[in-house]
Amino acid sequence: MDQVRQAGQIIIIALIFMVVILVLVGALLGFVFQNVGGTRRAVAGEQALQLADAGIDKAVWRLNQTAGAFSGETDTVLGTGVFDVSVATLSGNLKEVTATGYVPNKTNPQARKQVKVQVSIDTTTISFNYGILVGEGGLQLQNSARVVGNVYSNGLIDGTGGTARITGDVYSAGPSGRIFNRVQIDGSAHAHRIDTNVTIGGSAYGQIMDRVTVGGNVFTNSLSRCTIGGNAFFTTKTACTIAGSQTTPYSGEPDPPPETFPPIPSSQIESWKAQAASGGTITGNYLLSGTQQASLGPKKIVGDLRLSNTARLTLTGPLWVTGEIEITNSAVVALAASYGNNSEVMIADGIIEVKNSAVFQKAGPNSYIMLLTTATGNDDQFEIGNSADGLIAYAPNGEVEITNSAGLREIVGWRVEVKNSAQVTYESGLANVNFSSGPGGSWTVVRGTWREIK
Repeated sequence: MDQVRQAGQIIIIALIFMVVILVLVGALLGFVFQNVGGTRRAVAGEQALQLADAGIDKAVWRLNQTAGAFSGETDTVLGTGVFDVSVATLSGNLKEVTATGYVPNKTNPQARKQVKVQVSIDTTTISFNYGILVGEGGLQLQNSARVVGNVYSNGLIDGTGGTARITGDVYSAGPSGRIFNRVQIDGSAHAHRIDTNVTIGGSAYGQIMDRVTVGGNVFTNSLSRCTIGGNAFFTTKTACTIAGSQTTPYSGEPDPPPETFPPIPSSQIESWKAQAASGGTITGNYLLSGTQQASLGPKKIVGDLRLSNTARLTLTGPLWVTGEIEITNSAVVALAASYGNNSEVMIADGIIEVKNSAVFQKAGPNSYIMLLTTATGNDDQFEIGNSADGLIAYAPNGEVEITNSAGLREIVGWRVEVKNSAQVTYESGLANVNFSSGPGGSWTVVRGTWREIK
């Protein structure tokens, strides 16, 4: 009987012990499962965060591939999940990218992470301070040519006996500087010599003045055959009518110093070429005509670029053409809307012709298209005729000729001829033109702006 009782007690103790063991094992398993679940959630969260970062990386890459036109994408599958990306424009140079990662999917995600970051594009700022900037080849104005703005020439300025007019200030640099031959200048005039039927609305500064009409004051050494509306400072005078006071002797004004020319260094042009070539190369002539439309850039063209008969080319990056550029007959060159107030450059190693109402469309009020030729010579390396509004023409080694009713915003050339009724109208935004395709000109993450939202 005692043995039976003892055996029963052992069974009870064993059962209790087993229950305790089972409880402990259950608790342990629950703890293990809880940790496994937590680890899985942590892993999924980390994967979702990596997916969001991948979305940021792709957005930056796409912005650089599309010249900033990328606006986002959804349901992009990558690895263990998917991501969405959206891009908001804060300014022409600044955007905010939002990326959300989901693991394993958007419908029933185990984890969801969202990050935001700002991205910006480096720009190269080029300052154009004059309506026309000319090298030693000088400026020639014919017929009723007109410049609305200031002019600076490292050579002569010749009005050629017509009715040319410059509304701003005019400079002809150096000891051989000269403004002559029937030019009307609304502002002031600065040159070593000013002569032969030059009319100046403001004041005149130099060493020799002959056959001039000046509305303001005159500061010179030699003064002859003139009409002066203000005061005159001189050493010698012959046959002049002076309305104001006369001060003598006066040694004259120092010659204007030569302006830095060309204003864009060759290293910058080479950088733009490299940027264009980074987008790939087209071998052979690139032609658009009639109803044809295309978007192009960055791109190098080994050949010519010819646009004609209302064809439309939208720039999405810089272009480098090893041959000639010809834009004629109402063809349109436009900046992609994503440029905002940034500008773009088209470079030709050969000559450039823009004729017959070619159109250049801005993306913003202070954005421009610059056509640049590296061709050398003094015979129409850059020819513009019949309207080319919104254009910057740049020929540091050759001649720019603008004719008929052509109108543009800025000319830089070793030699410049403005003929017939052509007009150059300077805009204040040209003082600081931002080119988004300069050295390092790519969209990059702004340091310190990365943040996890949820």
